[in-house]
Amino acid sequence: MLSRKLITLDLDGTTLNAASEISDRTRTVLQAASAAGHLVTIATGRPYAVSVQYYDALGLTSPMVNFNGALVHIPHQHWAGEYERRLPAEAVREILAMRDQYHIGLTAAEGKNMLFVDTEDPSLMDSLPMSVAETRTLSADTLPVVPTSLMVVIPTQAGVDMAAQIMADFPSVNVNTWGGPADRDMSVLEIIHAGIEKTTGINYLARRYHIAPEDIMAFGDEFNDLDMLQHAGWGVAMANGSAAVKAVADDVTPLTNDEDGLADYLETYLHLDTAALAAQKNA
Repeated sequence: MLSRKLITLDLDGTTLNAASEISDRTRTVLQAASAAGHLVTIATGRPYAVSVQYYDALGLTSPMVNFNGALVHIPHQHWAGEYERRLPAEAVREILAMRDQYHIGLTAAEGKNMLFVDTEDPSLMDSLPMSVAETRTLSADTLPVVPTSLMVVIPTQAGVDMAAQIMADFPSVNVNTWGGPADRDMSVLEIIHAGIEKTTGINYLARRYHIAPEDIMAFGDEFNDLDMLQHAGWGVAMANGSAAVKAVADDVTPLTNDEDGLADYLETYLHLDTAALAAQKNA
């Protein structure tokens, strides 16, 4: 009999298909895994506001990891184990003051239930994880709390220079770089507390729920999943994942995220009886 697993799921490119949807089969398999006693949790770089809909669609009651490990919480309830690792306040003040020096197009300050935005270019709003209607104007004076994450949309070369300055001035801060708008020479900087990875949140949950490190299963497809897959007891890369992720994983799914690769792998690995679960639901 298999020991209880902590099953940690990246969203984009892993649990979600190319249409950013959870297939019926994936939902059924993950619910069967939960019913079998395993702890299924989402571990994503996304903010809470644009990941909770998937949590709810799966019917989860377990904790969720957001902001690549900077926030661990149980949605819709107060949980004594919740933590949110916010940025250093002095780093936030300095970064907000860099707008003109580096010709920043957009800065967004994010937290569990917070999004503040500073931009004079409305077209860059498409870079945001939430709708414009949910945003509030960002300044050092309007922030109610220190944010968990800052997102900066910036000309590419300026972004390289700004990231170097931030990390030189604030060793306690980490800067990740993403591709910007496809038709513009711009990059997206994601700024979070240094030392934070998805692994940080996952290991915290494993200790909290008394799950051995070797019983942590992790699924991912991109570079922000590298550490998670490398340190999990069993790290699984998606068939559609990057070469770097596949290189550190213990295994690779035979099928892609568009082919229910996660569901196919878990159903076999955990010996799940999804037919019994479906029959129970229909009874």
